[in-house]
Formats: sequence, C-alpha cells, structure tokens
Amino acid sequence: MSKKKKGKNTNSKAAKASSRSVKSGKKSADRSLLIGLGAILAIFAFLIYTNTLSHDYALDDYSAIKENYVTKKGLGGLKEIFTRHYRYGYWNSPGTLYRPMSLAMFAVEWEIAEDSPGFYHFVNVLLYALTAFLLFWTLCKLLRDRGPLIPFLVTLIFVSHPIHVEVVANIKSRDEILAFLFSVLAIYGFWKYISYKDLKWLLLALLFYTISMFSKESAITFLAVFPLVAYFFIKKETSKAVITSALFLVPASIYLLVRKQVLGSISAGSTDISALDNVLAQASGKGEELSTAFMLGGKYLKNLVFPHPLGSDFGYPQYTIVDWGDWRVLLSLLIFIGMGIWAVLNLKKKNLLAFGILYFLITFSIFSNMIIKIGTSYGDRLMYAPSLGYAIVLAVLVVQLTKSEMDNKARNFKTFFKQYKTPVLIVGLIALAYAVKTYTRNTVWENSYSLYEADIKIAPNSAKLNYHYGLELNKIGIAATDDAKRKEYWDKALAQFNRAIELTPDYSDAYGQRGLLFYRGKNFEQAIKDYEKSIALKPNSKVYSNMGTIYFETGRIADAINAYKNAIKYDPRFVDARRNLGSAYAMSKQYDLALREYQEALKYDPNNATITLYIGTVYRDMGDTANAKIWLEKAYQLDPGLRK
Repeated sequence: MSKKKKGKNTNSKAAKASSRSVKSGKKSADRSLLIGLGAILAIFAFLIYTNTLSHDYALDDYSAIKENYVTKKGLGGLKEIFTRHYRYGYWNSPGTLYRPMSLAMFAVEWEIAEDSPGFYHFVNVLLYALTAFLLFWTLCKLLRDRGPLIPFLVTLIFVSHPIHVEVVANIKSRDEILAFLFSVLAIYGFWKYISYKDLKWLLLALLFYTISMFSKESAITFLAVFPLVAYFFIKKETSKAVITSALFLVPASIYLLVRKQVLGSISAGSTDISALDNVLAQASGKGEELSTAFMLGGKYLKNLVFPHPLGSDFGYPQYTIVDWGDWRVLLSLLIFIGMGIWAVLNLKKKNLLAFGILYFLITFSIFSNMIIKIGTSYGDRLMYAPSLGYAIVLAVLVVQLTKSEMDNKARNFKTFFKQYKTPVLIVGLIALAYAVKTYTRNTVWENSYSLYEADIKIAPNSAKLNYHYGLELNKIGIAATDDAKRKEYWDKALAQFNRAIELTPDYSDAYGQRGLLFYRGKNFEQAIKDYEKSIALKPNSKVYSNMGTIYFETGRIADAINAYKNAIKYDPRFVDARRNLGSAYAMSKQYDLALREYQEALKYDPNNATITLYIGTVYRDMGDTANAKIWLEKAYQLDPGLRK
C-alpha cells in the first residue's frame, strides 16, 4: 500500500513539472545540469577571490567598520544603524547616504568575530559566489526556451570581470553586492509569480527589492528594469506583467519615506560636493558638466571592454573639465547615442542585444553624472550592476558569431560542453584573461598602503591619491622603531602632502596633515601656520585638536582649552579632543570640567583604558580616594600594562 501511494505522489509531481514545461514552451534543461553549471560558476567566482581572505581593512573599511563606533557596538548598534545616516558612527557631519543593510551585517559580524577583517572578506566572497549561482539560475528561467548556454556565458563573463575587484576586495562595498543580489532575487520572484500565479512569490519579490533598496539607493534604477524584463522575457500576458511591475514602486516608496525621515531629505545628491570628489564641481555650467560626464562615460565603456589600468581614484586634477571639442567627448557621445538608437529600433524584435544595452543604460544612468551630480566622478565599483549589460552583449555576440544553436538538448556536462565547445572556449579564454587580471588586482587591495602605493603610479595627478598615500606613509613612520626609518617615511609623506597641495592649493586636509608632520619634527611655528591655513579653508575638528596639542605642550593652557573646545564644537564625538580637553582642565585644576569631558568621551569609547585611568587620577588629585581606587582598578583591568 505504501509503495503504491508513493508512486502516485511521484507521478503527480512529474505531471505538474510536465505541465509547467508545456506552459513555458520548449522543454527546459535538466535541473541537475543547471545546478551543476551554477555550482561551477559559484566555485569559480569564489576561487578567483581567495587571495583576498587574508587581507586587512582598506580605504572606506575604516569608516564603515574599524573606526565606526556604532558598528563596533555589534548587535547593540542596530537601532542606530537603521535610524541614522550611513556615516553617523564615523563623523559628526550631516549625512546624505542611508544604506543600513551592509552596516547591519558588519555589526552582526563584529559581534561574531570582533575586529576580524578576514571574516568580513570571507562573507564578501561568499556572497559574490552566491550571486554567481543565483544570477545564472535567474537567467536560465528568463531564457528557459533558449537553453542554458547564454546564461552560462553571461555569468562567466560577469563573475570574472576585473572591474568588480573594488566591490569584492573592499569590504565596505558590500552595499553593491547586496543591492545587486537582492535585485536579481526580486527579478526571479517576479518571474515566478507571473509564470505560476503564486502570490507568495510576488510578496517575496517585493521583500527582496525592499532589502535591495535599503542596501544602496542606486537599486532604484531597477524600477525600470522590472518592466523591461517583463517585456522581453514574459511571453504570456506581457502587458499585464509590465503593469504588475509597477508594484515595485511600493518598496521603493517605503525606502524613500524612511530615508526622508532619517536624513530630512529624499535627495540622493549633495549640494556641497568638492572637486576632489567629483571633478564636475569645477564646471562653469551644465554644458561643461555634460561634456565631462560623457568623457568619463567613455572611460567606463573602455574599462568594461579592456579593464586596464584599474584604479581606486581618478579624481581632480588627474581628470579635469573638458568641453565639447574634446575627441573623447565626441566619441563617447556617438557611442552612447548609437547604442541607444540601435536598442530602441530593435525593441520590437525583443533582441537580446537590445536588452543588454538598455539594461546597461538604465543601471548606469544614476552613476553617469548626466542626470544628477553624485559624490564621485568615477569609480570601478559603480560598474558592478551595469556590467551585467556588457556581459549579456558580449555573450550574445559570441553565440551569434559562432552560429551556435540555442536549445535544451544538453542533458549533462558532457553533451553541454561538446555541443557548445566553440562559444564556451571563446568566452572561457576571455574569462581566463579577466580572472588573471582580477586575481592580480586583488593583491593591491591587501591594505590601504598597498592600494595607494600601486594606484599613485596609475593616477599620479590625483590630489586625493597623493594625500592618502601620504597618510599611509605617515602611519608607517609612526610605527617605525628606528629613527632613521621614521624620518625616511615622514620625508616621503611630506613630499606627498606637498604634491597634493601643489595640485590643489586649497586642499584643507593636506595642510592639516602637513602641519602634523611639522609638529612631529618639532617645527611648531610652521605647524601652526599650516593648521591656520587648513582651518581658514575649512574648519576641522582634528586640526583644532592638533593645534591644541602644540599649545598644551608649550604651556599655553588657555589657548589649548580654546582649541580643544573648537574641536568638539565641530565634532562632539571626537574622543581624543575630549580627552585632551579634560587633561587641559585637569592641568589648570578645573577638576569638575575635566571629569565631565572624560565621562563624555567614554560614551563613545567605553573601554578606553587611558581615559578611565585619567578619571581615577583626577579623583585622586581631588582627594576622593574611594572613587580614585574604583576607576584606577577598572583601568588596570582594561589594560594591565598601565599598572606601575
């Protein structure tokens, strides 16, 4: 009896599968083959990034994780992450970004493995491998009547592309990975709902897209991708599917409303963009903005086709404002217009090349600086989602040129690779070249020093690169135990800051850091001049604090107090400034004020052993031996080395 029942259920499932197959048109490829091909792609994606697993933090990883006091609260920081702007835990300036999902993951990972960059890198690579599988699987569903060849080639090109290194190797760019991954899942859920009328898939699709939006605001471009997918890949009730795609406005609206509540504005842009971040800030009008944006758009296209050289920054004045007479602008303009016209003309044919082009133009639009001016002129990471369009175009061209027949005849690996030997070989060679470039570029992202040391050779006229390379040289100098070595690195750092100021004479931060080097060299007079120049250009809490240190060390306690108070004025959460102000108050025997500053500092760094020790010392100087003992013992527990 039981055997008969089991057989009946199996037949029922088979009948349903057969029915679904008939609904979709041609017979679908074997599920086991698709799972196997997807696994190959996922493993490949993981392997080419294995050399990032031992990397340290780099670039913005510090502001998002290592030096972000909210992230470092672990689970305790989740409420603040979802109710504050993206940089809240790092600086005290008004924020223009709201991307809580990646920060929430970082906080959870900090709770699991505190201050372990290798763990964060592992999660990034794992998510990238998962993206490879799910992208392939989703494409197979969308192209179910054409077989798995194009999905396989597209995904192979996508996962191997070196332009993704900045996204995967830089932990902070988890926001890009999550936004794209959950947008792909939303497309899959949308397709499942339209194909099988199962409401749970529509709800899941809307949930996935909500997560995508809360990962990075650029996912809003997928509002135009959903109807595009419906038009190209959903054959039955196409118009109804296109209309249904409007439901994705709901999660987008939820995100925008929450964003407005948190930031006070829906706008994604900033009115205070520096030319150091986006060269378009130097433009004298909309005409120059557009011409320069088209020139940079051409650079993106070139790096998609031939990804060399890649760099973390190509900022001002490595690139400057150009006009419409520049050949790069005209060539880029012709290419973009040509792509757009060709895609529109082939829209009715539902040509896959047209889909790839339109997908690229849609997802690139928000990063192009042609619609809105964003916080950067160029970034490899911004090509993460748009690069799928390039992968589709390249894969389809290879299939067309090799005249490969697209069908579902392949039942296993052997027949698949035998039947599609030529296109797989061609794309495989391209992917291999891309993978080698990816693997070698990964090494540059080992830490901030290795990144800037490599990229300064690629963009020597980027003021920001010179400045940040100087910062890293300065750190190495501080860590050096040999005086000669220390001087060597500080001299190199000084040269980089000088170069940054030469390239951009109003570079406030560069003056501030150069002043710090003069201070370390005991040239207090020159240090104060640079600090004053830095503050005149842009008031800065760290510069005020450093200025206060010179006053403190030269016995000008009143001036030191004023400088530290200014530092706190511009950043009330600046722990070092509050600690220093507390010390200045203690030096002038204003003990109550000293305790107030120390206690305030502990709110943002509760396990700071030095500040805890200072509180105990102040109580001792006040004659309060009971409190002094409590705080001193606590300090010794936090850092036994403080006990003398």
